[in-house]
Amino acid sequence: MNTSSKTRILWMLLILLASLQYLNAQTISTSNNGRNQNFVYQDDNKKLKVESNGKIAISKDGKSISSISPGGFIKIEKTTFGNSRSITIKNDGSELQYEYKEGGRSKPFTPDGKAWLAEILPELMNSTTLGAEERVDRLYANGGAKAVLSQVDQMNGDFVKSRYLELLMKKNLSQAEISACIDKTISEIDSDHFQLEVYKSVSPNYFKDLNQLNKAIGALDSDHFKTELLKPIFKTKVMEGKGQESIELIKMVDSDHFKTEIAKSISFSSLSDQELKFMVDELIPAIDSDHFKNDLLKTAVEKGNMNEKRSLIILEGVKSMDSDHFKADLLTFLCRKQGSETIKTKIRETAIETIDSSHFLGEITRCTS
Repeated sequence: MNTSSKTRILWMLLILLASLQYLNAQTISTSNNGRNQNFVYQDDNKKLKVESNGKIAISKDGKSISSISPGGFIKIEKTTFGNSRSITIKNDGSELQYEYKEGGRSKPFTPDGKAWLAEILPELMNSTTLGAEERVDRLYANGGAKAVLSQVDQMNGDFVKSRYLELLMKKNLSQAEISACIDKTISEIDSDHFQLEVYKSVSPNYFKDLNQLNKAIGALDSDHFKTELLKPIFKTKVMEGKGQESIELIKMVDSDHFKTEIAKSISFSSLSDQELKFMVDELIPAIDSDHFKNDLLKTAVEKGNMNEKRSLIILEGVKSMDSDHFKADLLTFLCRKQGSETIKTKIRETAIETIDSSHFLGEITRCTS
């Protein structure tokens, strides 16, 4: 390799390292303490800080603040390459008061401050939730859901994108438009937390379309957030008559704890015998922990309108357990809850076939005698 080639490669590496350093230096933070909202963006060359309080409306042309609720304010500060500007706008109860500074020195708001505000507001609207409600209303009135979704492409940060999508979801959308919102959520928002914030705005009835629910669950990485999405849906009547599909959804979760937490929110009394059998045959073996298997099966016994046939289905779940302790715990629990002679006989047979410990066999014998 000649000297010229080595030099080019060296320069390329230096440029790459500089780019990575620039990217890594970017930070964005937001906070809301119930009164003040704060946004800070900072990189190697720029710092943008916005603090606000109260309801703030932006003019239709997006170049000025049209109103602030009484007692409210907004303060915008930007420093670029060491040059700083700031604007503070307050509503003192009668009219808006403006304070504009350059380099820490006060200057008249008109014309320079007014011009800078018109310049920076579009940046703020794409980086913060400032004026979000009015903006979504305006976009939706002029171009429907498609206009709002197109604007989301221009937004910066998962928090802001999710807020716009939440506001859009509150409109009277068609099924196709809700589907488009979910697609946009998946494609534009990385954070599971902010994806879930959008999904919370969707009526559980929408997820009768299991293709959409599968799509939303599949896009989430965290079992915690999958659980937070599924549990409220399962607690409604949306999944009634779809026991097998419900269990397939639960199997998309890795954690035994969260699988069990979701499954326990199923309306067991509405499960058919076939669906209950599917749960015992398919979901119980997909749970590794005997503790959680036992917990779920006992919940099914407690809430599942047990009769002899359904009790026999539950008994099959014992065969996927390893621990004599949990086998005995489930069998004695079922014995007390559904103690017909037929079931007691089957419990004794199951215990003899599956339990090695004489101690636990004795417990079951005493219960079934």
